[in-house]
Amino acid sequence: MPFFDGKCILEIIVEKLKKSFPLISIIVCTTIDKKDDAVVKFCENKNLNYFRGDEKNVLKRFIEAGYFYKAQNIVRICADNPFLDVNFLEELLRFHNENQEADYWSYKNGKNVPVIKTHFGFFAEIVTIDALLKVASITSEPIYLEHVTNFIYENDLFESKLKILPGFLKERNDLRFTIDDFSDFEILQEVYHYYNEVNYDIEKTILFVEKNPLILKSMIENINKYSK
Repeated sequence: MPFFDGKCILEIIVEKLKKSFPLISIIVCTTIDKKDDAVVKFCENKNLNYFRGDEKNVLKRFIEAGYFYKAQNIVRICADNPFLDVNFLEELLRFHNENQEADYWSYKNGKNVPVIKTHFGFFAEIVTIDALLKVASITSEPIYLEHVTNFIYENDLFESKLKILPGFLKERNDLRFTIDDFSDFEILQEVYHYYNEVNYDIEKTILFVEKNPLILKSMIENINKYSK
């Protein structure tokens, strides 16, 4: 579905990545389900690498995609996050390069919770293929097969490097910039128009949300609905 300027969310994310990280390969990981033929068609039209794998076992899909494309490290970006911030991603890549002896790299909030478990939608995470293989050898619990990295940062079997969020986000638990349903889609469409107007400034966009109580109320309702 068109989200902004006639573009779907996947196209928005891909364009951001191509513009800011032209030397890093983009691989769209989708499923073998027929309904995802539309994703494959999009990738073929845009000349994007893609991989089709198991719909339920996302962990297996990521491992197989990593092997297929000979990747040692994966920068995992969720395609329901149109507000993915390239500045945070640049910081994360630098953080990874400065702290290479680990299995997992991302951000954490003021309560030491990895941002992948929040509803921000601004962030990515980096994980090694070896760590994913180790997870697959230890557990087959459905939650860890679906949520690819949870087992890693929940266990001291792995070394996780988590960078603290900037002050304006560190203590926030009322912001939701990720999309799970049509309610999210409609609300964040409106927010994205403002985000574009202020040149993708997250702090200004958060102030816009705070001045619109109906938007903030809807965000909080869906945070409660979709909390893991």
